[in-house]
Formats: sequence, structure tokens, C-alpha cells
Amino acid sequence: MRRTKNKKKLKVKNLIITILLLFIIALGVYLTINHYKNNKDIQVKKDNTIEIKNHYNKYVITNKDATIYLLDNNEYKKSGLISKNIELTLDDVEINNDTLYFKINDLGDTYYISYNDVDKIDALTEIFEQDRYKKYIPFNENIITKDMTNFYDEDKNLLYTINKSIDTPIIIKDNDYYGVEFNNRLLYVPKSDVASTKENNNTDKSNTIHIGTLNYHFFWDDDTEKQSDCDQVICHSKSQFKSHLDLFNEMGLLTITMKEAEMYIDGKVRLPKSVLITIDDGWRTDVAIKMLNEYKMHASLFVITGSYDAKGYMTPENKYVELHSHTDKLHDGGKCPGGQGGGLKCLPRETILNDLKTSREKLNGSTVLCYPFYEYNNYTIELIKEAGFTMAFAGESSYLDNHFKVGSPKYNIPRFVIVTYTTMNDLRSYLN
Repeated sequence: MRRTKNKKKLKVKNLIITILLLFIIALGVYLTINHYKNNKDIQVKKDNTIEIKNHYNKYVITNKDATIYLLDNNEYKKSGLISKNIELTLDDVEINNDTLYFKINDLGDTYYISYNDVDKIDALTEIFEQDRYKKYIPFNENIITKDMTNFYDEDKNLLYTINKSIDTPIIIKDNDYYGVEFNNRLLYVPKSDVASTKENNNTDKSNTIHIGTLNYHFFWDDDTEKQSDCDQVICHSKSQFKSHLDLFNEMGLLTITMKEAEMYIDGKVRLPKSVLITIDDGWRTDVAIKMLNEYKMHASLFVITGSYDAKGYMTPENKYVELHSHTDKLHDGGKCPGGQGGGLKCLPRETILNDLKTSREKLNGSTVLCYPFYEYNNYTIELIKEAGFTMAFAGESSYLDNHFKVGSPKYNIPRFVIVTYTTMNDLRSYLN
């Protein structure tokens, strides 16, 4: 009996020891797993911090169409979209594992973007004269958008969608869009996004009454050349042209582009006192192009594309001189009755249309033309319209006021022809 009891006690003791061992083993396994898990979590956090830092910089670019957020009661709420490849400036931030959103500096309100929706860039891309719109005179009228506002660039690519109404001054009245300032640049809001417009006292400046157009031809450098190298009455010395550019600065004139001239005529934009500079043909233009780029003044060169290679003028250094049509091979006289006999007045329809098509193709689709010898008639205007031109320039008008203004006809715009004996008083008088 006693031996049996002892055996039972031993079994119980062994069972207890076994249970204790199993418990100790289980506890050890649990502690080991938990320790491994904690260490793994710590490692993940370290990796996340590194990953976040890899996306942060003062300047970034969106790597996809991305959501932007507003911070409301410590919660990031969706508040709009930014398209792919949009450059942004970020706020300074100390990166840690909880930094999942970056604060955007550019958009007015305090918006945020997820760290993995942007990539680092060294600097923002320089957009040529991005702030030029600040020289325009805003309309005394604002748009008030609906609860969601889309912003497009000049080429009508969607950049931003903001889930709020915007009340802002109108800078440009385009056909289907309003040009407004957003993110410190000129962007376009479709009229379909606008709930209403209202009068607003945005400026006390007035739209210029009219704008003069100057017509130059050839140039020579009186520092290195002789006048006999360019002895026509339409050959301008470097010093003469420099005195004109200095006068434009003195008078505070805005030298405008062809697009700005057309928008002004159409009443889409309001401009300060301005001048439109044009140069004809394409021969001996290097002096003028170099000076215009140095002065940062805009001008338009009407190129005879059959005689001069338009690509030769399209250099990275030339940012201020744009190219337009002086026909391709129709700058020959004696083709039609009257004057110097410019061919645009009477040559067969297909001949003219084919020439104009060729010229436009060589000029990347320009829609602005200058009449050879300043000669045109109703037949000419009919054909250049059919060829896709929206504006055309002649020479000096017989009218007393040979400037253009809001609502002026766009197919016979007069120009003040500059010659060697044009005086500074002549030029100042015309511009005034």
C-alpha cells in the first residue's frame, strides 16, 4: 500500500514538474517571439524614417496624380488633387517616423501631401517670364468659383483641383477660361467652374488707349562695320537701335508679344503703356536680336522662310524674339499690277495657299503675317484668313492715328516704319 501511494505521489510530482517545464518553455518562446517582434518593429521604424527622408527636400516633384490634404483636428482630410510632374516647395520639417505628410508652401492655404507622392529635385524649373502677367492691369472684376476649382496651365493641362470656392481678380478674359493668379503664377479656370462674377476695386490703373507698332529692317554694327556695308535707308546702326531701346526704358513701355497684342485688340487683357517691335525679312538681324535679348525686350521677326532658315534664329540664347511669316517665296515684286507688284494680290489661289502653308509649317504654326512690300487687297485678306492667319501687318497707314486699339481690324494693322533719318523726336512723338 505504502509503495503504491509513493508511486502516485511521484507521478503527481512529475506531472507538476512537467507542467512547470512546459510553462517555462512556453513563456520562453513567447518572450523570444515578442522580443523579436519588438526588435523588428524598431527596425521597420528606422527604415521608414530613412524612406521618408529619401522623399524630402525643399524642392520636390509629384510622381503621380496625388491627393492633397488639409489638417483638421489632427486629421488629414482630402481636399483636392495635384497632377503628376508638378513642382512644389515644401516647408522646413524635422523628419521622424511619424512624418507621413509634408507641408506645401505654394498653394496659399496650408495643404499637405503624402511623403511617398513626391520625389526630390535640386531646384524648381525656371519658367521663362513666369511673372510677366504681373505687368498686366487686372480687370476690376472677380470670379467666384463653385465648390470645386480646377486650375490649368497656358496649354490647358490640368495642374490642380481644389475642393473649395475661390474669389479672385480676373487677369485675362479668354474664350472659355479666366486667367487668374494662383500659386504665384498665371493659371486658367474654366468658365464652367465659375458660379458668378462680381465688380471689385482691384486697381485704379487704366487700360492703355492705343499701342504703336514699330517696323525695322536691317542692322549694322557701327563699332566694327562701315555704313557702306549696309547703306540702305532701312539699315539701322547699332547705336541708333540702342538709343531707341533706351527710350523705351525711359518711357516705361512694355514691349509686348504678338499674343499679347492680339489679346489686347480682342479685349481679353488690359495693358499698361506699350509698344510692339517688329523686324522684317531676316537679313542682317544678329545685332538687333542680341541687343533685344540683352535688354530683355520682346520683338517679332517676320521671316521670308524661303530665303532664311527659321531654325537659325531659334537658339537657346534667343528668348525674346519670336518668329512670324513674311511668306515663303512670295517676296518678289512685279507679280501683280500696282505698287511693287506683290504676289499676294493676284497670284492663283492654290499658289498663295501652298506658299502660306509652307511658311506656317516652317514657323511652327505661326498665325501672324506681314505683307511683302506692305501690299494687300481684299483678295489677299480672304486667302490669308483661309490659310489660318489671325493677324496681318502692313506699313504706315494713311489715317491720322496709325496705332491699334481695342477692337481694331486685325488684318491691316499699321506700323511706323523706322529709317536711318528717323529722329528721336519723331519716335517720341509717335509713341506719345
